[in-house]
Amino acid sequence: MKKLTLLLAGMLLSGGVFAQEIHKIAKAKADVLSQVPADTSSKHWLVQGNGSLQFTQASFTNWSAGGQNSLGMVGWVNFKANYKNGKHVWGNTVDLGYGFNILGQGKEAQFNKTDDKIEITTAYGYELHNNKKWYLTALANFRTQFSAGYNYPDDSTVVSTFMAPGYLVAGLGITYAPVKWFYVYVSPFSGRFTFVTDQKLADSGSFGLERGKWINDSTYHHSKGWRGEFGPYVRADLNADLAKNINLSSSIELFTDYLHKFGNIDVNWSVLLSLKVNKWLAASIQTQLIYDDDVMIVTDKAKQPEGGPRTQFKELIGVGLTYKFK
Repeated sequence: MKKLTLLLAGMLLSGGVFAQEIHKIAKAKADVLSQVPADTSSKHWLVQGNGSLQFTQASFTNWSAGGQNSLGMVGWVNFKANYKNGKHVWGNTVDLGYGFNILGQGKEAQFNKTDDKIEITTAYGYELHNNKKWYLTALANFRTQFSAGYNYPDDSTVVSTFMAPGYLVAGLGITYAPVKWFYVYVSPFSGRFTFVTDQKLADSGSFGLERGKWINDSTYHHSKGWRGEFGPYVRADLNADLAKNINLSSSIELFTDYLHKFGNIDVNWSVLLSLKVNKWLAASIQTQLIYDDDVMIVTDKAKQPEGGPRTQFKELIGVGLTYKFK
């Protein structure tokens, strides 16, 4: 009995010592793990965006004042994915939009495009002087459209289509970002390329390209389908909440060519004002102003059959479904 008691006491004592050792090992492991930084890679990314789908419709039956049935839709999406880690920043923006209306009904119905854009911007920056305001930046911007466009009411002659035109701007410069909602990028040396992949449009000299021409009676030299420019480029972006449910987003691009008509500035300025009613309903006002000295627009065929540079302006107002995520 005495031996059994001593054996049990020894086992309990050994178990207590073993448990103590296990506790020490676990504590030491916990201390080591606490010194290992957690995986915070997801905290370096800020992904946000918003989109809207807006409808318009009108119907008339035996309406004495007259009217034309119509159905319209405009949809747009703005998506941003921004990365920041130490001195490195990388911003990406995708801006898409498409809209149309259908006037009339049956065989007489006419389709008109009201909005059509694809724009993608990516920029990598490296912080200078540890002040979080100045960055050495490499930026690229691409824009084109989804589908063919016509010179309405003429809906048989194509005046633009996907990658006709397509624009690509790329360069190295400096970004100044004094606040989170505004930055300006300046590049003294940027390349700007215009692509027209529709050969018929390219041969006609659309969007500043060299026209196709006859070398002799049997040989026709087609346009090469693209045009390159080189010069200073400036881009400024603003995205700020004016009030709790009112957001203003604006972007302006300025470019001039060192080698061709230096000082003639091409302008692309877009503005989006969003007014949120509730979580799912919002109103928006969109405008875009474009001036390109190389794009010829015909307004009077009799007086100026070849057309000339004109200020282009587009405006859209809509109310519809909206969604915003962050």
